[in-house]
Amino acid sequence: MATQSQINASLGLPPGINPDGSWNAQDYMERRVAGQVDTQAQVDAARAANPYSAQNMAKVDVTRQGQYVDDPVTGETVALTSYSPGFDINNKTALTYIGEGLARGGQDSTSQQFLAIATPAQKAEADRLWSIEKARLEEIDRQAALAAQGQTSADQGKTMTSATKANPSALPAGFLESLTAIPNVTDQQIVAAMKTANVSPKNLADGLGISEGEVIARVAGSVPNGQTVQLGDTIIQPQYRVIGDGQDQQIGPLENVYTYRASDNKVGGGYTQYAADGTLERTGTQMKVNATQDFLKFAATAGALFGGAALAGIGEGALTGTAAGTGTGLLTGGTGATALGTGLTAGSSLSGLTAGSTLSGLTTGAGALTGANTLLGGAALGTTLGGLTTGVGAGALTAGALTAGAGTGALTASQIGSLLSGGLTTGAGLLQQQTSREAAQKAQQMIDVETAAAKQAAQFRPVGMTTRFGTSQFTVDPVTGQLTSAGYTASPGVLEAQNRLVALGNQGLAQAEAAQGQFAPLQTGAQNLFNLGNQYIAQSPEAVAQNYLNQQMALLQPGRETELANLQNRLQQQGRGGLAVAQGGALGDTTPELQALYNARAQQEAQLAANAQQYGQQNVAFGAGLLGTGAQTMGQYYAGQQAAYAPYTTALGQFTNLEQLAQQPLTMGATLGQQSAQAGANVGRLGLTGAGQSVALATGPAATTNPYSTLLSGLGASPAFGQAVGGLFL
Repeated sequence: MATQSQINASLGLPPGINPDGSWNAQDYMERRVAGQVDTQAQVDAARAANPYSAQNMAKVDVTRQGQYVDDPVTGETVALTSYSPGFDINNKTALTYIGEGLARGGQDSTSQQFLAIATPAQKAEADRLWSIEKARLEEIDRQAALAAQGQTSADQGKTMTSATKANPSALPAGFLESLTAIPNVTDQQIVAAMKTANVSPKNLADGLGISEGEVIARVAGSVPNGQTVQLGDTIIQPQYRVIGDGQDQQIGPLENVYTYRASDNKVGGGYTQYAADGTLERTGTQMKVNATQDFLKFAATAGALFGGAALAGIGEGALTGTAAGTGTGLLTGGTGATALGTGLTAGSSLSGLTAGSTLSGLTTGAGALTGANTLLGGAALGTTLGGLTTGVGAGALTAGALTAGAGTGALTASQIGSLLSGGLTTGAGLLQQQTSREAAQKAQQMIDVETAAAKQAAQFRPVGMTTRFGTSQFTVDPVTGQLTSAGYTASPGVLEAQNRLVALGNQGLAQAEAAQGQFAPLQTGAQNLFNLGNQYIAQSPEAVAQNYLNQQMALLQPGRETELANLQNRLQQQGRGGLAVAQGGALGDTTPELQALYNARAQQEAQLAANAQQYGQQNVAFGAGLLGTGAQTMGQYYAGQQAAYAPYTTALGQFTNLEQLAQQPLTMGATLGQQSAQAGANVGRLGLTGAGQSVALATGPAATTNPYSTLLSGLGASPAFGQAVGGLFL
């Protein structure tokens, strides 16, 4: 399939021209001939295709960036922005609409661009034309109001001013009237008017006959995320749903709104929380942050200090009185030994185990030595051990059987000694377990106390701070004590400066938007320089020199012919027409006058040839210079547009600097909280370390050894003691 360039060539069209007369840049680049001058048709088509050419910038083109309106009389489209194609600063329709923007404060970009380039006379004309149009519109409204008198106006329902005025006296005089005079007034415009008139949400709610929460919700919807607005004595802080962070952060719908009086913007001040629809959710008091629960996890440390193996043996019933008493006992057919074990458990000491003293501690529990408690030997032994029969069933020992040492089933001295040794050993073990358990419980209490103190000391406590640039706020859940939100409020001075910087930034942005159109002539000039430069460098220096020489010779030829004819005529009149003088060598004979003439011509032609060569070089160099100048001009075109952003970026940078200064209280408060938490964690770590050492000492053998357990263990392990005691019963 043939390309458009091939089709154009087959039709004999100049390079770059389509059959419909439109410009084809690709065709031009493919078929153009170096050195061939472009036709006027090519130049006109190229300019028509350039959106920034003078002829295109003179025509309105609504497909291009800008603001446009239709002339209500002619129906023609009129450009309002100075950088838009077809903008005419003296057009009455444009001046009328621009005058309306100026009457509303002139903060929009279109008004700012107009103010940047308009003369005082043009500004005055815009004000005059808008005054006429405003009067015309007001008269139309007045006539319409008269025609609709007695009818109920339709509820516009788009702004807060659509509600019924319940108490207009709550608002400044003329406040509502100034708002209703604005066509399709928005919530943002209402908020701006409230700030200017120092009207609080409560004032507006009373004036409109609606709830304060509804006003607050509508106001919050006009405040950007992370910012607050103060209306009257009330500060409104919206809370939006935020998903992600950094470059992936997405701001969702409004979730809650917090309000508080300016005087309550401190720790201990009250606040009110509303839902996104203005429903009152709760009220509270601003607090300092106590902690982030479980900031440090001490469980692993505490577990290591306790020691699992040391506590594994401390279980339910480890030191109960029945632990050693299960089973049938040591006595054949009876349970007397179990009763003895129970008595040892119940007794807390064996204070009487000295030479010849009593075993009073063994008499405390059931089944202990409840009879006479002395070891005097002799006939009294039967009575002394009579208590062993308590609870004994068949085969129990009677006093008579023990004293007499005879009868069926009587114990020998060795058996009695073994029985007593086993009981003493069991009692010693139980006493030692009790001592170790008490030591472990005390160690656990010590660790619990130190762990709680460490957690309390390591809690994150951000500090609310105030500087001349702003104030930080930290919101804590009153139930859980956890930090739920943190923010900051810029000082009035910072907010005022930022508002002024925003206005400057808008002006700078308007200038940047208009820069492309303003610098468009540079682009056109650069393109012309490129075209002209290409024409100069299209021919080689030799071709230019030859053209130059031919042109010069053509200019000299008429004069030379006249000069030769005059010389020949003069020689003929002098009778020397046939005179010839030998020139020597291969040169022909001629007259001296003719020789002089041709010598002069040869010298002149040699000079022309030298000049032609120099001219050819200069011609190419001049073309290259035009291209360089075109490149510089094009660079100035882009550099000018980049420089046009400087006022905007400067204002934005200063705005950002002020925002960072306002954030300092938040950063400082969080930093102090982190430092405090770290210091508390260090203190808690020292406390746990000391507690660990104390636990090691308190649960060590030196601290947990029970002397009575040691004594009973020694007696129970002594065969001599068992035999001696057993011999007392025989």
